[in-house]
Amino acid sequence: MSLPTYGEVYAKAAEGSPFSNSTEGDAWITNNCQRCIHDKPARNDDYENACPILGVAYCGKTPAEWMRKEGFRLGDQYTCLFFRDENDGGPDEPTPVPDPPGQLTLCPREPFERPGRMFADTKPQEVSVRG
Repeated sequence: MSLPTYGEVYAKAAEGSPFSNSTEGDAWITNNCQRCIHDKPARNDDYENACPILGVAYCGKTPAEWMRKEGFRLGDQYTCLFFRDENDGGPDEPTPVPDPPGQLTLCPREPFERPGRMFADTKPQEVSVRG
């Protein structure tokens, strides 16, 4: 799953800041963005290749790629669908858990595997109400 562009993130983002104040924002960015591989270029002063999701949040919109948590604590309000820890040595794309060696399978796994994480567009949609 490749990182979306700034324009794609901005188009789906909800109006309004994701954080109520700078303390909330700093806590969340420190816990997540400051250790994410996608924002590493910004930490190296390469802002052209910085994380577009965080860029949209800095513009005062809430990215759809950040899923809000219920009953959160400071610095843990959202789950970013594209978060990857810098120290994660895994591949760029999610891979299925391999079958244990010597294990027989009842049916093939390939038709039931998805290439990446599932994501539902959370942008509000207009509906008509009949009364």
